[in-house]
Amino acid sequence: MIEDTETLAREQIIEVLKMIYDPEIPVNIYDLGLIYDLEVTGIDVGIKMTLTAVGCPIGPHVAEEIRQKLQAIGAADVVVNFVWSPPWSAERLTDDGRLALQSMGYPV
Repeated sequence: MIEDTETLAREQIIEVLKMIYDPEIPVNIYDLGLIYDLEVTGIDVGIKMTLTAVGCPIGPHVAEEIRQKLQAIGAADVVVNFVWSPPWSAERLTDDGRLALQSMGYPV
């Protein structure tokens, strides 16, 4: 567990985000490009993210999974805010995300 005076590493948080998958697209939320901003202040984490579609009902589930997994590695306050601008597009995919989708036959 992390002491209050310590700081979570950004890379550590990204590794956790890479363990959380969109239930409809078998690629993690980080490599899908759903994470728009990541702020780390000590052991508090703020995330701005989007979903692949505005009406997607999985938002609360994904936000709760993020909170639980980050708190399990020592985060205190985890705030997940959904934003819709700019809208998500395949251009936001990381190289790993693009390769994963291409290997599944998606034309990205």
